Amino acid sequence: MTAEDSIAAMSSDSAAGSSAKVPEGVAGAPNEAALLALMERTGYSMVQENGQRKYGGPPPGWEGPHPQRGCEVFVGKIPRDVYEDELVPVFEAVGRIYELRLMMDFDGKNRGYAFVMYCHKHEAKRAVRELNNYEIRPGRLLGVCCSVDNCRLFIGGIPKMKKREEILEEIAKVTEGVLDVIVYASAADKMKN
Repeated sequence: MTAEDSIAAMSSDSAAGSSAKVPEGVAGAPNEAALLALMERTGYSMVQENGQRKYGGPPPGWEGPHPQRGCEVFVGKIPRDVYEDELVPVFEAVGRIYELRLMMDFDGKNRGYAFVMYCHKHEAKRAVRELNNYEIRPGRLLGVCCSVDNCRLFIGGIPKMKKREEILEEIAKVTEGVLDVIVYASAADKMKN
């Protein structure tokens, strides 16, 4: 092995070591340096999972329960090349962000929408008031509105002979917190709910 080979091996080892510290979803992003700078500035973590990149949740130094319902806003009409490094400064200007979830495609671009959860309800209301129609880029306005909690789960293909109570009983065996079961007839198969 020559001296040049040793230097090349050492620099590739150190590059591999430094990239191991970069969170999945941030490593290789077109704006990786800007995302790392944001994380360094705020102390928030970032991770990509299930088609979304999560920033925060909880914020550094957070003590207490998860924010209550009504603390989250939906952000739509996001240009596909806008990421957390541009969104966070806009949204933190109206309140403390608990968590920001940016929906992502497999190609690394955002899907045009995100959810921002604030620590308090009044901050979410202020975000809707002040940031709806905010011009994030020339001629590109964000849509910001209160997020609606969707706490329903659809389960299809249940045999028609099963009664509502039986379905509720079966679901209760594998999870908790189910309040009700609504049974609809299948439009495609009259033998199933």
